Amino acid sequence: MSARSLSAAELADICGELAGIFGAPLELEDIRVLRRHGSFGPLHALAADPLYATGLRRALAAVLAPGSDEEAVSLLNSSYCQLFLGIGGAAGAPPFESAYRGAGRLFQEPADSMAELLAACGLKPADGFAEPPDHVAIELSALALLMRPDPGTGVANGPAPALRERLIEWVPAFARACARFDRSDFYAPLAAVLTNLLEDGTPALAA
Repeated sequence: MSARSLSAAELADICGELAGIFGAPLELEDIRVLRRHGSFGPLHALAADPLYATGLRRALAAVLAPGSDEEAVSLLNSSYCQLFLGIGGAAGAPPFESAYRGAGRLFQEPADSMAELLAACGLKPADGFAEPPDHVAIELSALALLMRPDPGTGVANGPAPALRERLIEWVPAFARACARFDRSDFYAPLAAVLTNLLEDGTPALAA
């Protein structure tokens, strides 16, 4: 199935799944589900589209290659901490818009403007999620919520197209950093999938 044929609700689910992947290290049960089923959740809807198939296969291969669930958790969590949290002193891929905009200093204008956007839409980060509002997981979660049709009207609410354009302006640079520094080969292909999804201009994302 092509991404262009997916509904706004299906694409919202995909954005939500990617937000979860980039928002925190995967838990053991998450890894077990991936290894048991050999496919992602909502992302699996993109598996037949050549634009996304290679990236999804690479990411799944990184999960399936270790000999046990525990080894897979160790590999991916180590990569997450190095790549996104800077643990271990190695270069990584900061998951913040402000790292790729302007002077590249964290927690600057992009964080402030994203906080204003969230407030204007009546949204806020989940309790316990201590990252700044320009974290890729927060922006993707907001996009997913704004894309999802209202049950009463069937129409999506909020500035989803503007938020999509905002993500397009910096996620490709984030994906390139992942491709350069991801030791697990799990997060880099998924960042490329995200870039393609945002740039693909699907009707549900663009309208």
